[in-house]
Amino acid sequence: MKTGIVATVGISVILAACGGGGDDGGALDAASPTAAGQYTGTVSGRQASVLILDDGRVYTEYASPNSADVIAGVVAGNVSSLNGNLSNGSGVDYNYEGQGVNAVVLSGSYSAKQWLRASVSYANGARSDFNGNYDASYDATPTQAAVAGKFTGSSATNIGTTVGIDSVTITVDAAGNITGNGTNCPFTGTIKPHAKGNVYDVTLIFGAGGGCAYPNTMASGIGVLNGSQIHALAQTPSKAGVVFIGTK
Repeated sequence: MKTGIVATVGISVILAACGGGGDDGGALDAASPTAAGQYTGTVSGRQASVLILDDGRVYTEYASPNSADVIAGVVAGNVSSLNGNLSNGSGVDYNYEGQGVNAVVLSGSYSAKQWLRASVSYANGARSDFNGNYDASYDATPTQAAVAGKFTGSSATNIGTTVGIDSVTITVDAAGNITGNGTNCPFTGTIKPHAKGNVYDVTLIFGAGGGCAYPNTMASGIGVLNGSQIHALAQTPSKAGVVFIGTK
């Protein structure tokens, strides 16, 4: 069984270049700065990155302990951030190393657009701690033109503790409409620039074919583009998840 999905340009959270520094460039709400932004660092010794959107959605991508180029799992959820504290956080960890899908609780602290210290806690008592700095690539403006084209890569899905890796091709037209194909699984959707941050909003509708992990199902999430490569994570209403990494 495969235990990870390869990111050819290295780890990122649903993808970002490692900008690192604690620059406070770009404007957040000065009266109540949230943790919105992208942070790169480590989680329990692994390379990792955390993306927090302006609406409180949070996405974490973590690497294999043996290779920064192999994504070992992603965490998706929601968290509140105010006055330097993360609270009321919850989500799902989609692990590709045999641990399956697990509910998690998120907490931590931050300095807006400078650093993030976050913890992911599991029902069995395990805990992973993230320590990272702000990545200024979040301040770039996404464009519809930048994401247009044909992306070829791989997807990963969790069915229990089994991870399905599939070859996938996605074509995005100038208006952001998606047509795609996995192995015996056609799908459609849209990808549009998010209102704030260097992020794209993604919606997918999977076909009825037996090759689809989630037939006749809609999934939504985000994508982040770095150069010619995109990382995307979409979740179904029941919180089943699919990760795609592709290059055009």
